[in-house]
Amino acid sequence: MARRSQSSARRKFWGWGLEGEGLTADELQQLGAVFTERLGIDGVRMQEPPRVDELDLRPPRLAPPASLEPMFSTDPHERAAHTYGRSFRDLVRAFRRDYAHAPDLVAFPGDEAELISVLEWCSDAGAAAIPFGGGSSVVGGVEPDVGDGYRGTVSVDLGHLQGVLEIDSTSRAARIAAGTLGPELEAQLKPHGLTLRHFPQS
Repeated sequence: MARRSQSSARRKFWGWGLEGEGLTADELQQLGAVFTERLGIDGVRMQEPPRVDELDLRPPRLAPPASLEPMFSTDPHERAAHTYGRSFRDLVRAFRRDYAHAPDLVAFPGDEAELISVLEWCSDAGAAAIPFGGGSSVVGGVEPDVGDGYRGTVSVDLGHLQGVLEIDSTSRAARIAAGTLGPELEAQLKPHGLTLRHFPQS
């Protein structure tokens, strides 16, 4: 099981941004000193972000059929990265190393036909299929905590399904693939004199 997100730079599994980006340890210490002084908070402690090898991920409860296996991943980083969105509550649980509800599998369909195959298999296998677009949900929409009614969970990463597929200039409507990120969407709409005007959840 080898397919991955098509992004060349790997996103942090525990929060916003890309791996290797962010404040340095010295900058974090300075920030802690500012909080202590301005807010009168004593004992500000900077906690190291989680590492994948610290996480207690349960073994996957599902295995796809051989015909679909290339679309799936059980990689611990991918499973962790598809556990939470990016709300404050999500970040707190990530820093607590709470990954009890990590998805069993992450699917990376490359086109609509593969997406249909993944969803049909999930239905037949009794697996909950959770769509995952940009991973920026702040309302729990990507979280694979589905209760006991399913045999397992599959996070369906839509990152390979990208682009503006169709534009109706008269109604100023567009059909957009579910894995399209905001900046790319705006860049493709701009030549048509259109904009989304907002990013979802902003």
